[in-house]
Amino acid sequence: MKIAVYSLAIFLSIGITLAKETLARFGLESSYLLMALVALAATALLSQRSVYLTGAVVALCVVINVPSEMLGSFEVDKDILVAALIAIVILPVVHNIILR
Repeated sequence: MKIAVYSLAIFLSIGITLAKETLARFGLESSYLLMALVALAATALLSQRSVYLTGAVVALCVVINVPSEMLGSFEVDKDILVAALIAIVILPVVHNIILR
């Protein structure tokens, strides 16, 4: 039950944000089916990971969704943040595959 609630929270917050931003950056048309599939993949990759990794992904999602006017003097490139977010999600899976 705990894993189901945790996965649902990841899907609703992190997965949808990651899907929307990723599809927009790659220039793909953002249909709801494609967004749900990307969100499901991100949820599957993050559901068995530590709370610290999930916290880092949540923090990056918040910074990505904040308008640039609210960031003030910080010059943050959203493409770099999306790349960091994708790397944080995919890196543990790649690490496990390489060590097998």
